[in-house]
Amino acid sequence: MKQLTKIFAISIVALLFLSGNGMAQSNEEPLLICSFNQVQMSDIGKVNKMVDSVFTPVLKQLVDEGMIYSFGQFEHYWGDEWNLNFWYIAKDMASFDKFWEEYVSRVNKKYPGSFAATVKYFQAHKDNIYTIRGQYPVPPQGK
Repeated sequence: MKQLTKIFAISIVALLFLSGNGMAQSNEEPLLICSFNQVQMSDIGKVNKMVDSVFTPVLKQLVDEGMIYSFGQFEHYWGDEWNLNFWYIAKDMASFDKFWEEYVSRVNKKYPGSFAATVKYFQAHKDNIYTIRGQYPVPPQGK
């Protein structure tokens, strides 16, 4: 058990060291951040209603203000169990962190409790962050 604790501690330290600003990234490769969720099929309509009425208007404002390049939602049509998913494209990790802090702040201020009301439908959740090596058209520069 002591060895397992050591391995866990080393893993956490390595994760902290490699995350955030410690990650090397070219300014020419924006980030694609994906949030994958598992939701009961019977609850997808409820989540979509919350997304459309609460989260999307705030996200649109933040894109219009240049905090991220774009966002979107994609749902399961055929494939695995990750059936209700979101994506964001940001210039870099620092930009995404700043955007995310502002996004959560605005939603919590305008719609208190909305995150909890939505994520209660999520049976499982995972995030992935990718660098975008090629994209057409390329996002506008300067944002």
